Amino acid sequence: MKTLLTIVLFISLGLCISCDLGLGINEPTELEKLPPLTTSGENTFGCLVNGEAYIVTSAYNLVAMYQQGVLFIGGENNFKEISTHISLLVEDRIAEGEAFVLNTDTSPKGEYYTQSCFYSTSSKYSGRIEIAYFDTKGHIISGTFEFMATANDACGNDEIMNISDGRFDMQYIP
Repeated sequence: MKTLLTIVLFISLGLCISCDLGLGINEPTELEKLPPLTTSGENTFGCLVNGEAYIVTSAYNLVAMYQQGVLFIGGENNFKEISTHISLLVEDRIAEGEAFVLNTDTSPKGEYYTQSCFYSTSSKYSGRIEIAYFDTKGHIISGTFEFMATANDACGNDEIMNISDGRFDMQYIP
């Protein structure tokens, strides 16, 4: 009888340890919430905005175009219940394995904007985009990005947006 009781106690303890009992122990980190790094045209876009996961869940809210040497990639989302948009612009010929510094407010640049405020890269706040995969026949572009952007004068603040761990895997419009 003692042996049976001991076995039941150990099994119960094992079950309690293996589940999180609703305490959030197994909650994914913000980085783990982002879409995986893929190169197959999955139409994914995500990053961390000041450390919080920003994920575009609908292909309707994605855009990727590469026309006449201009690459534009963007994703729109309701982030913290505010409509927001992140975009990347590179006016240059691109190829797989290339990286571009995002350090201007013209091109190449990174942008983050809400309904009331616009943030952009500059010579002081910069970043980069790296093209991991570029298929001109299948019209697929994949890569990573990160940048820091400062608010424009109309925002009335000097907040800096830190966009990090960005990734995209999209079918682009040629």
